[in-house]
Amino acid sequence: MAGMEGLGRVFNVVSLADTVGINVSGASAITYVFTTSGAGSAVFTAAKTFGGSYDNFSTANGFSQPTRWYQTTSDTGTAAWTKQTASWSTATLTLSGTTGYTSVVTIFGSQLADGYQYMKVTCTNATVVAILHDLTVQRKPANLAILGA
Repeated sequence: MAGMEGLGRVFNVVSLADTVGINVSGASAITYVFTTSGAGSAVFTAAKTFGGSYDNFSTANGFSQPTRWYQTTSDTGTAAWTKQTASWSTATLTLSGTTGYTSVVTIFGSQLADGYQYMKVTCTNATVVAILHDLTVQRKPANLAILGA
């Protein structure tokens, strides 16, 4: 069976993304995948440079927060996804659910304020994987840009 690898062509991944500044400038969007270990939350921030000051991802700072996200009650693929209406408190999104819930939040490049290219999320009672997708330049996996620099 023929196929094409996705890594480097359509996506790049940061497997432990909690509190990691990630350069999103080479992708159309970043999707965070959270797995909860209790009632969880995620605080989103963004910066213009990797080592710069990270500002709250809030409308007060010029960002456009997502209005929806998706959740499933299973972390093993045995339950359907349901659309959730985002309930933001400044830059914090409450991830409803208990242990084993999986939540997915996508932030598009167009939702960042001008000049911002680094995203960071800080979780409570959750682990998070970041998937950068719709890459603007395709590269062999070994030649992908280092995202946390």
